[in-house]
Amino acid sequence: MKGRKRRRPPRRPPGDQQIIIAFQKAARPLLPAELHQLLNLTPTQTGAVDQKVEQLVARGDLVSLKGGRYGLAEKMNLVVGDISVHPDGYGFVTPEGGGQDIYLTGVNLKEAWHGDRVVVRIEGRRGRRREGRVIRILERRVHEVIGLLCRSAETYYLQPEEERFLFNLIINPESLAGAQPGDMVRARVSNYPTAHLNPQGEIIETLGAVEDAAVQTRLVILKYGLPDEFPPEVLAEARAVSQELDPKTLASRLDLRQLPWVTIDGESARDFDDGVCVVKKPGGHFTLYVAIADVSHYVTPGSLMDQEARMRGTSIYFPQRAVHMLPERLSTDICSLRPDTDRLAVAVILEYDRLGRLKKYRFARAVVRNQARLTYRLVQRLLTGKDRDLRHNYRPFLKMLNWMAELCLLLRERRGERGSLLMSIPEAEVVLDEKGWPTDVRRVDQLAAHQIIEEFMIAANEAVATYLGEPSLFRVHERPDPAKMAAFRAFLKSLDFSLSKEAGRDPRVLREFLEEVKQTPLAPMVQLMLLRSLKQARYAGENLGHYGLATEWYTHFTSPIRRYPDLQVHRLLLARLAGKKKPPFSLKPEDLEAQATHLSKRERLGIEAEREMLSRMQVRCLAHRVGETFTGRITGVNAFGFFVSLEELYAEGLVRLVDLPDDYYRYQEAQQRLVGRRTRRSFRLGDEVAVRVAHVDLKRRHVNLVLAEPDRDEGSSED
Repeated sequence: MKGRKRRRPPRRPPGDQQIIIAFQKAARPLLPAELHQLLNLTPTQTGAVDQKVEQLVARGDLVSLKGGRYGLAEKMNLVVGDISVHPDGYGFVTPEGGGQDIYLTGVNLKEAWHGDRVVVRIEGRRGRRREGRVIRILERRVHEVIGLLCRSAETYYLQPEEERFLFNLIINPESLAGAQPGDMVRARVSNYPTAHLNPQGEIIETLGAVEDAAVQTRLVILKYGLPDEFPPEVLAEARAVSQELDPKTLASRLDLRQLPWVTIDGESARDFDDGVCVVKKPGGHFTLYVAIADVSHYVTPGSLMDQEARMRGTSIYFPQRAVHMLPERLSTDICSLRPDTDRLAVAVILEYDRLGRLKKYRFARAVVRNQARLTYRLVQRLLTGKDRDLRHNYRPFLKMLNWMAELCLLLRERRGERGSLLMSIPEAEVVLDEKGWPTDVRRVDQLAAHQIIEEFMIAANEAVATYLGEPSLFRVHERPDPAKMAAFRAFLKSLDFSLSKEAGRDPRVLREFLEEVKQTPLAPMVQLMLLRSLKQARYAGENLGHYGLATEWYTHFTSPIRRYPDLQVHRLLLARLAGKKKPPFSLKPEDLEAQATHLSKRERLGIEAEREMLSRMQVRCLAHRVGETFTGRITGVNAFGFFVSLEELYAEGLVRLVDLPDDYYRYQEAQQRLVGRRTRRSFRLGDEVAVRVAHVDLKRRHVNLVLAEPDRDEGSSED
């Protein structure tokens, strides 16, 4: 008996790439029927292909044209990308396929909003810059807007907090949800802007009065999409963590509770990752003990807390409060190295000779007991001051603190010899009143106490990275971009400094230059400009070295309470110490790199949010000091004026060209200065000036300054 003839399975419809190739071969736009014919489709396949064509249009590979035809975007001078709008009304599109941004005039933005994914037609060039016009909006990326609820006659509208949203959002009276004019609110966009109509929305949350300090923090949290509250199931998991230390756990650990551990942090520190202790031995040898909170003991890989921490990536610190990576029960209590409390830790024990050269190291799971919570200012006073009462109160720690200072100097010398960039960038400290508003923004210069902790943490991170080798998660800092270094050298030339081209390849050259500049008043500005010229440090799954530290192996290990990469490195180290062959997470290169990319993005987002919060505090502080006079130094010069960094208050403002009434000034870019045509008076980078706060724009966070000294008929002559 003959077997039945097998039916051939139906031919699968063409995929995306086959459709693109068909358009390329046709070399012209196609009607759907023409595409079907070129692909030799069966009647049952046409629906699936038409659906794929629409998906390619949504992706930006194809463009829908008049007359029902479709064409290849790349063949029609079309580019797909995300749009970034400037507050002054123009915008730029960043192409998804890479390449130079495309400039859009206000008219050519059409109905697009900041953040939209759009198709842009290239319509020409202005100099080196490509210019375009939005022809289609592929995706609306903004679905909610935060801002101030206002009323004009019978019309309610939301004035966006984000100044790059150029339209006010109209709110129907039925959609106010109880909000009142003057409230900061969060609204859902119901209708997007058109050529003739403003966007419309409905209020979904009332944040509170704009003058409430807590509202300002909430605004930044919402603007950057930070996960403000922990899910209930994560909090439940945190509550289930026991505070009691199991005797079996303690017995299995190295007991270092007899050592005089201390933590050294800022006054407002909320969690304490690291404790330190130094012992000086006969012959000038040192043993450095670094204890890092053993977060991995409490946070199991793959648990709800772990998943949440990985998503957050980092803790973010604002003057009024923090957005923690871990629930506060762990971050500020159970894991934190609080004084006079037994805590689980991972210890790094480093042995140095009398010259500060590392001789050996070891790591251990340990139990420690912090004996004192010290601050940077307190340690500085104990090291350099002569307050007898203070020194008496901390007498048990004085000898060790001096040993710490000795070892710190040796470690800095060794780092300097290899080319590590020993920069000290001042930080800001915001002083708040009882309502949470800033009364002062202080400039905090790096003290010897800061350097002690910095050196000890660098030493621990480097030792762990060296021990682990590859594969691992690394903290990398690649060599600077030659073009940016060339621009930095040109900037230095305007200040009458000279820097060798070798600096881009050899950090020792750059370090020697910084030592020369250190003694001049321009040092802070030069260091700041250098930081802007260097590449950003980032996380990577591949070891690329660290240019700034001049070290081959480096990672982040010392802050697992607030940085997820450190927690992962802890897990890797402890697995290695326990002799486990199976690592606690995937060490495949592609998985490591994906994790590193995510964590780098979360870190940058956190930095941006913290900077914006600081900027809000700075302008709020200056808004109450309009009319006051400050001294400052010029930190930037351009064709419309110059920026001044204030000395008495850590903030910056702009002296506009229009506010220099004594002369007509011309901008000399090569010399980075403005020079008066009649008086020859000049304003150049690094000059010290006296300025008065003239106006503060709280919404745009702009500070306008004017010169405080009397107008002069004659000024400094041109060099």
